[in-house]
Amino acid sequence: MANNEPDRTNSSSTALEKGLGVLDRSWDAQWALRLICLVLFLDMAMIMRTERGLWQWLPEDKALLSDVGWIALTVVSFSTIFAIVMPVILTLLQQLVFALWHLVPSFHFLTRSEAPYRRSLGNVPIYKFHDLALSERDEFLYQLYKAERQRKDAIRRSRIRDGELTATALVAALADWLIAHQWQGSIGVISGLSSFLGDYALFVLTIVLLSGLIMLKWAWFPPYKPDEIYFPPLDRQLREEEERRKKKLY
Repeated sequence: MANNEPDRTNSSSTALEKGLGVLDRSWDAQWALRLICLVLFLDMAMIMRTERGLWQWLPEDKALLSDVGWIALTVVSFSTIFAIVMPVILTLLQQLVFALWHLVPSFHFLTRSEAPYRRSLGNVPIYKFHDLALSERDEFLYQLYKAERQRKDAIRRSRIRDGELTATALVAALADWLIAHQWQGSIGVISGLSSFLGDYALFVLTIVLLSGLIMLKWAWFPPYKPDEIYFPPLDRQLREEEERRKKKLY
């Protein structure tokens, strides 16, 4: 018995560490959105299999976990829909939003008017920095350019991924609500949450939709930022050349 106490303590601490790890990851927006999509898909799959959603889970529903055929079909369907079908749907949706954005001028109030371009002190256009690195054949400058380009590309890809996952989660929530209403007596996750929130459901739904739309606006219509890199020596050189040109004009 005494030997089992350390094992139980280690097991409890390991479970606690894993729980804290999951809780810590829940602050990662992309991880949380993926988890939301997975839960909603499982809810829809369960409704279509048992006519009950996860909200109505019963002890006998554990038998589903031993149904290899159902699990395999669920995994394959999930992978196909979210890896192949959803990207096509999101591309069409994005093109539709772009078309509406340009056709309806009233939507443009959501975007700030672009201010005249003014380079910040010490910053230079990145293409000029690239030209300098190539003309000087300087490996250090080229590595700086390459690192800055990779950093900005990573930020851009992360922003696009945030938008894709947000749109996917919103579509999955809508699909879960529709499927739950197609099967009489079934309660999906979205319907269950609405019932649980009661009078506050409309308020929470409005906040979630507005947050999702703001996220999509930020991901699909990001504010314009000049493509610059911080390199004061070249900035001083460019400003001196600009001053000389101004003096020649006047």
